[in-house]
Amino acid sequence: MTSNTPNLSNHAVCSSTACPSVIAKPHPLNTGTFDQIKDFFSKILNTNDWPPRWHCGNWTDFHGWLYIISDASIWAAYFAIPFLLIRLIVKRKDIPFNKVFWLFIVFILLCGLTHLIDVIIFWWPAYRLSALIRFITAIVSIFTVYALYKILPLVFTLRTVTELEAEIDKRRVIEEKLAASEFLLSEASRIGRVGGWELDVIQNKITWSKTVFDIYGLPYDFAVDENGMMNYFLEPYRQMLVDALTRAHAEGVKWDVELLMINAKKNTLWVRSIGEPLYDEKGVLVKLRGVFIDIDQYKSTEMALHKSIGLITQSNQQLKNFTHILSHNIRNHANNISLVTSLVNTETMDPENAELFGKLDNVSKSLNATLDDLSEAIKVKESTIKSEIINFNTLIKKVLGVIALELTTSNTEVELHLEVSHVNFPPIYLESILLNLISNAIKYKMVNKQPHIILKTYKNEQNETVLECRDNGQGIDLDLHGKKIFGLYKTFHQQKDAHGVGLFLVKTQIESQGGRIEVMSSPGNGAAFKLIFNESSINLN
Repeated sequence: MTSNTPNLSNHAVCSSTACPSVIAKPHPLNTGTFDQIKDFFSKILNTNDWPPRWHCGNWTDFHGWLYIISDASIWAAYFAIPFLLIRLIVKRKDIPFNKVFWLFIVFILLCGLTHLIDVIIFWWPAYRLSALIRFITAIVSIFTVYALYKILPLVFTLRTVTELEAEIDKRRVIEEKLAASEFLLSEASRIGRVGGWELDVIQNKITWSKTVFDIYGLPYDFAVDENGMMNYFLEPYRQMLVDALTRAHAEGVKWDVELLMINAKKNTLWVRSIGEPLYDEKGVLVKLRGVFIDIDQYKSTEMALHKSIGLITQSNQQLKNFTHILSHNIRNHANNISLVTSLVNTETMDPENAELFGKLDNVSKSLNATLDDLSEAIKVKESTIKSEIINFNTLIKKVLGVIALELTTSNTEVELHLEVSHVNFPPIYLESILLNLISNAIKYKMVNKQPHIILKTYKNEQNETVLECRDNGQGIDLDLHGKKIFGLYKTFHQQKDAHGVGLFLVKTQIESQGGRIEVMSSPGNGAAFKLIFNESSINLN
């Protein structure tokens, strides 16, 4: 040991059992609690009332230094632990029970300080300071125990290491599945050339998927600018996209447009832009989101198809021309036959030849009638007649005037219900259609029932204009004749004047303008024909 250490091997300054008797106890007048406390704090650093620990008791060098080194080591460890805990708290901001950690730090520091004071007392007997530090340590210890007690239920709810490892394994499996799904989705997007995009309206930030960059021919780190992207589109498609985005911003309208663009690699291609606006719970527009699709391959196929249709149309026109020539030549021969038969006097023939010539005359007339019907059908198929705004009431009255005698003779009642007053359609066609439908209703009336025809116009569920003609006549067995009801020369009753041309012309005329016809009927219950026009009817009332 060092030379300044008191030699206590043979004797001590104080007695072997107690501190020196020369140190006086407090005067009886100063023994009150308040006075003792006042005296304690006023002499907190005063060491005159005690000798150093070396001089109290019989300390050997080994015993004393063992005590000192042990306490010093404990103090050093106690001071090192808080610094490590502080570093942990600073590095890990998300560590749970942060306040309890700080209590432990203070508690450990005070515990270490009590051991340091024990070392110092060997030379500086600051027993009052030691007692105060121990008291503070006791208070902090109690608070630490209480805080630890309060958080124990929460600590018990924390998952164990085994549970955390199981959770990590489960998440790893889910992440692997998500990664596989993301890869498949990414590959499908890349192969199908379908990319997603999003515009944050609030932050004015655009986000693209990689496929959108590929379509634009831009690198993935390119700084996207909404206005600059418009320059890649050709007119009038650029304005179409601008208008779509403007309406989405102002009115919340979705869009789906096909556009022609020249990308950054100078490739001209067709694309399809689909998008919609997104609103928050307050109804404020926050985002525009959609997809961007490379449709150049399909568009090229579509254009090639249109070209093929054009060629087919041209070939069809040539075929029609041939049909006209053929029809004209046949008509000339038919007219010649008819002319020859009209010049022959059958009265000069014997009965047998007269009968044969009469049959030849009937064949000639039938041939001319057939040629007339075919000519009319060809005209409807070929001709392009300009549509006009027709007043239903005016045109129907005109048709009823044409067949007024027929209506009177058959005692037919016509009832009108015209909810829609006008339609855009060729007048000559609509007049022909009405004549055929009304004439058929009269022709195929029930024998013992007054003919009753209802003509009405209205809008269907698709907002299309409909003209309906309903009668109470003989009706048609649609199960038997439904597939051939509009065929040329198809008849379904035994009337001698039935030719099977009227309904064929009605269907041909309505379909030539993009419309369609529907029929509802059954034997003995009349028939209802619905003409659906392919136009936006105009109400001029």
